[in-house]
Amino acid sequence: MLRYFLRSCSNDVRVRFAPSPTGKMHLGSLRTALFNYLFAKHHKGQFILRLEDTDQTRLVPGCGEEFEKILSDFGLNVDESPLKGGNFGSYKQSERINLYKEKSEELIQRGHAYHCFCTPERLNILRKNAERLNAPVRYDGKCRNLSKEEISQRFKNGEKSVIRFKYEDREMSFNDIVYGLITQKTGEGDFIIMKSDNFPTYHFANVVDDNHMKISHVIRGMEWISSTGKHLQLYNSLDITPPIWIHLPLITRNGEKKLSKRDKDAFVEYYTKDKGYLTLGILNFLIRNGSGIRNHSITKLYQISDMIKDFDHNMIGRRNFMLDKNSLEYFGRLSFREANFDTQLYPEIANRIGKNIDKEYVRRVVDFLKENEESFSKLSLLDKDASFGFFFSKTTNLDNLKSHFDTNIIKKMLLEILSLDDINNEKLREISHNNDMKYAKFFKMIRLSLIDSINGPPISELITFFGEKEIKNRLQNVILLINQEK
Repeated sequence: MLRYFLRSCSNDVRVRFAPSPTGKMHLGSLRTALFNYLFAKHHKGQFILRLEDTDQTRLVPGCGEEFEKILSDFGLNVDESPLKGGNFGSYKQSERINLYKEKSEELIQRGHAYHCFCTPERLNILRKNAERLNAPVRYDGKCRNLSKEEISQRFKNGEKSVIRFKYEDREMSFNDIVYGLITQKTGEGDFIIMKSDNFPTYHFANVVDDNHMKISHVIRGMEWISSTGKHLQLYNSLDITPPIWIHLPLITRNGEKKLSKRDKDAFVEYYTKDKGYLTLGILNFLIRNGSGIRNHSITKLYQISDMIKDFDHNMIGRRNFMLDKNSLEYFGRLSFREANFDTQLYPEIANRIGKNIDKEYVRRVVDFLKENEESFSKLSLLDKDASFGFFFSKTTNLDNLKSHFDTNIIKKMLLEILSLDDINNEKLREISHNNDMKYAKFFKMIRLSLIDSINGPPISELITFFGEKEIKNRLQNVILLINQEK
């Protein structure tokens, strides 16, 4: 406990974000990275990216580089990483195999680990017997006490081994900054720390790396609490001081159900690429409650510098974080409203439109969207379908329009608009009246024809923004589409 106390008082803060490069970044992973970053920078410490890539069968090429890019895009700049390097590399576990071999051998010499030659067939029998008896599945320790001579002979015979840790059946207690004192009963049997392919298992590599990289605080999701007793036994057996643990509540749908990796909205790219939220809006959403931000205000858009300054890990709550889409949209609008046009909005819009567009025209579009924020709440999202895209291109299909109106009526009434010398609300109401259609319904038809949306600003404002020439071009395009269908 004295060592733990001394570590907690240290000013040399080093934290790590250690994902497995096996797929897209999870929203929960981004939140973990954010809290690690804020904690490190608040304490003037170091934020490290380490790739835990020991499961070679599940690796996705380029995934690690993509993770580092995502962190950079969100302003969570790493101090050490596979790309940036550092004094404690390599920052990929697959390139640190010799270190794990050395430490596993040290555990064998200390009497805390041993070679196990049990075949998959034997282990499968143990599993089935345990299931038949409705008992926990655990290794029976058959190879625990093999002599050096037996081990040597089995290697000579060409047998492969794993290395197992001698897991003690006893209670382990540790202090967590968020959840307080936790006591766990450890009794799942001797677990593997080095596989037969000479790669370490997650738990062993995690402990060895955190020690070697001088990680002072481990900030991770609370789903890892159940593994902490196991990690603590490894630390003790290696005679090294464990880090301070800070476990974070889960992100859930309703306060209970954890996000599933089968759901597309569990991943960061859904919010950035598909829905088009600005990164600062997403970060503000992730710190909105139980966030560790002193005097947090939901009406304020926090810059990252604000988050760093006001971060206090003692204020992280225990309640699960709920994925509230209304709150997310609120911060999306807030970040859109306050975003810098030149450095944030214009590059994002130009990238999504996918063509060269006049910057001043885009500026006019953005100003218009901000003025009509309530009508165009969705347009604070630069989504992949480009909800704002109608400002730059015409309607390309009639499905939405046809779901509300007959095409013959659409064509007839749009042609009447095209015949006008001056398009204004009074003349549009007159067309509505002459065709025995309520003007609210007629305006819905016009809005769908112009911007492919039922909701939006008043027609008069759209006319002002686009100008009569562009209005007629768009209506003519709808008529052309109708003619092409016949």
